[in-house]
Formats: sequence, structure tokens, C-alpha cells
Amino acid sequence: MEIAKVRKDFMVFVVDDEESIREVVKETFSQAGYQVEMFPTAEDALKRIQESPPHLIFSDIRMPGMSGIQLLENVRKLSKDIEFIIMTSHASLETAVNAMKLGAYDYIYKPFENLADLVSTADRTVERLYMKLENEQLLEELGEKNKLLNAVNQKISKENKEIQAVNQLMHRLSQKLDPDAVIQALLDSIAEVSGGAPAIMLRYLPAYQSLVVAHGSKIPIEQFRKVGINLSQVDPKTIPPMLTQPMKMQPLTDLMKEVFKIQVHFALPFMNEGQPAGVVVAFNGALGDEGRRLLESFVQITQVSFDNAMMAKRIHEMAIKDPLTSLYNRRFFNEKLGEEIARSRRTHYPLSLIYLDIDHFKKYNDTNGHPMGDVIIKSVAQILQKTSRKTDIVARLGGEEFAILCPHTAAAGAAIKAEKVRLTVESTKFPHGEKQPMGKVTVSLGVSEYPTFVSDDQALVRSADDALYKVKQGGRNRVAMAEAPQGFKPEFEPLPVPAYTGPGNPKASA
Repeated sequence: MEIAKVRKDFMVFVVDDEESIREVVKETFSQAGYQVEMFPTAEDALKRIQESPPHLIFSDIRMPGMSGIQLLENVRKLSKDIEFIIMTSHASLETAVNAMKLGAYDYIYKPFENLADLVSTADRTVERLYMKLENEQLLEELGEKNKLLNAVNQKISKENKEIQAVNQLMHRLSQKLDPDAVIQALLDSIAEVSGGAPAIMLRYLPAYQSLVVAHGSKIPIEQFRKVGINLSQVDPKTIPPMLTQPMKMQPLTDLMKEVFKIQVHFALPFMNEGQPAGVVVAFNGALGDEGRRLLESFVQITQVSFDNAMMAKRIHEMAIKDPLTSLYNRRFFNEKLGEEIARSRRTHYPLSLIYLDIDHFKKYNDTNGHPMGDVIIKSVAQILQKTSRKTDIVARLGGEEFAILCPHTAAAGAAIKAEKVRLTVESTKFPHGEKQPMGKVTVSLGVSEYPTFVSDDQALVRSADDALYKVKQGGRNRVAMAEAPQGFKPEFEPLPVPAYTGPGNPKASA
């Protein structure tokens, strides 16, 4: 989506009691292509919102009469679709955070250091609005697929045995939201109606031109996960139609005979949104016409549930993932931060936070262009993912800012991880990195830990951010540890965590 082409379709309300600021913001948004209306008071804005609601509202947090927070509360009573951005000073950061808890999407500091940040914030918000629209469309499709599921169910044979089997499968599928669990429910049902004979699913991997055993029932599946069929010698254009008729595939017949010692089997194609996703194989091939029609019904019903599960998975990922990097977004990070603080209080294990951003990123953008800037952001995001554990929560907070939440990790261990990230970025040859002030792309990182340095989630964020700020003030491309306030006493003494055994630091706490 090219934001510049759609800005004209979006109305922005600017609410600020300072005329000079209103005029500057209006000119900035108008030049970018947005529709703009200005209001000196929140009361004036609310009256206009009731008449003709905008898409975005930029409001000062401190207003005479009705405050920005009160305006936000009134807007939320009218609509959940209007995105609200708080304009605040550094001193009002805590109030801005409270505003986000009430439903504000983002906040921006005043006075504005760079007017382009206003447009960038509006653009990100418009992208979010488009994402919400796509979500609604996906949900509508989900409803249509459910209608199809009901229609298929009505067409199934009314014979008692088949109805009972189908109902049991339907019940299993109704409890499954994960695509893999949907496939497992299908195979379990096939095995049951096949007299207890095994059933497997070979997943189609287009990138490798192969079919690989991915799921199974009544069979030690771990022994066969790498078993499959290599189709690299087949014309790629002929593979999809070939998979729609698996009973005619000689390589599949050979696999069943040589690996599974099965002379007669029954195979059905498994589709995902009209495209071959794999092949389902029942080891009991002597099912008769009625038995095979039942399995065909099983697959048809399950395909709808599988499509639904895949769609639900995409919707969920769209809601919690940053579209550029596929890292978690700020909102999901804030939710998990509260959850992990509560877990730490309960278990008495420490929780560490790493804040980082890319050094001199604005200069990189100005020198090389925003598309190349996006390349750097995505590359750094990949480094963060590769250097993090599965239990870590890696998020892009916006722009070039990132955070890594490290459960069950003491500050010393988090500092080791941060230094590993810093060294990895520093040693990576990024495009045009030699043009940067340091002659390469680098990052600065701040580390803090609960409960050693802070007493709650917001304090953890502030202390990590303060540590990052010290790095920037001191020359960048370093890791800094937060410091506890004078006289601070932790809520509890954190339990020791397993020793870090990484290269070069066998005794550090991780």
C-alpha cells in the first residue's frame, strides 16, 4: 500500500489551544495530502466529531476546559474506530502512557523536533486502519466459510454410523484453533473409521518441490518426519494437478510399499484455499465405496476448518505483529510486559528488559532514502530474532526503536545478550554502512531488570530507556546498565537463574 496515494481519503482533526501550533500542524498535514480541520478547544472538536467523525485526532494532552484525556474518553464512547494520538511534553509522559491505556494509539512529543514525525505517525496510524479493514474483510470471509461448512454438513449421508462419525469429527474440529491440531483431528478420525489402521499427512513444500510426512495417527510419527517424496525432477507446473490425483502418483505408491510396507492404501488431496497443501493417506485401503466417500467427506469438512484456522492465525498475527519486521508490535509488548511482571512477582525470578535503537538512523534515511532505511530496520530485526531465545519477546516499538523482554533473566545475563546483539550488528556489513558517522551501522542498548532496579512495569521501561539515553549521550554503540534510585529497596530478592554457558563467559548469570 502506497500511503501517499491514500492520504487524501483521510480526515485529521488537530486540537490545540495554541494557534501557532495548530497552523504549523495543519500546514504539515495539508502539504502531505491529508484533509485537516483545526479546533482551539476539546469542546469544539467533540461537537464537530458528533457531526462528522474524522479518521485521526491529534490532541494536546493539556487543554483549558475539557482536557485531551477527557476528549479521548468521550470519543471512545462515540466510536472505537477513530484513532487518537496524544501530543505531549516529556514531562507528561506518564499521562500519555495512561492515555494509551484508555485507547490512544500513540503519542508524540511537543515541541516537535521534526515535523516529518507528525506525518510519519499519521502514516503508521493509517496503515493500522487499513489493517483493521483487512481484518474485518477476513472475518466476513470466515463467516462465509462457516456457512459453507454447515452446507457441507447438511449434504452428508444421514446413515447413523456416518452421522456419528461426522459429528465426532465436527466436535473435535470445533475445539481446534491451531492448523496443526485441525490436521491431527482429521487423521485421528480417519484412523478410527478405518478399523484402527494408521493415517498420515504428507505436506507439500513448494520451495523444496517435495512431499514430507508431517502428521500421523496410530503411528510413531517422530520416526518418519523426514520421510517424503522428492519431486524435483518433475516439471513444477505439473505438480499441483498431480497432487489432486494422489492415487495415480507412482512415487506415493512406492513410498507406501517400501517404507510403510502397505500394498493397498487410499489417498486424498488436501487443499488450502483452493491450492494443494498435501496428501492424506489412510493405510487401510480396503474401505469400500461407502468408507471412501466418508473419508472424502471428512477431508472436505476439515479443509474448511483448516482454512478458518489459517485465516484466524493470520488475523491474530496481523493484530500483534509489526508489518515491516514481523516482530511483535508495541501494543502486544505492553500487554506481555504486564503479564511477565506479574509472573516474576509470583515466581520470584528476575525479568530483564533491553531497549535499543539504531544509531544515527535519521542520517541513514536522509542519505540513502527510506526504502534502504526499511532494509536496515528489517535486517536488524532479523538479528534480534536470531540472537534471542524462544521465550524472549522481541518487539519493534516504532521507527528504529526495539525492545527485548527477557523472562527468567538477571541483568548480568541480559547485558551479555545485549553485547552479543551489539557486536553482531557492528560486524554485519549493511548496504551503505560506510557512510554512517561511525563508518558502519551500529546500535545503542540500555538494560534494566525487575526487581533489582525497579518496582513495576512502567519503571522498568523508563529505567531501560534512561540507560539507553546515557549511551547516546556518551557516544553510542555501547551497552549501558540501569541504576537503582538512591535508597531503592527491591520487593524481593530474586532467585538465582541458571548460569550462562555461552562463549567466553561461562560464569555470568543468564
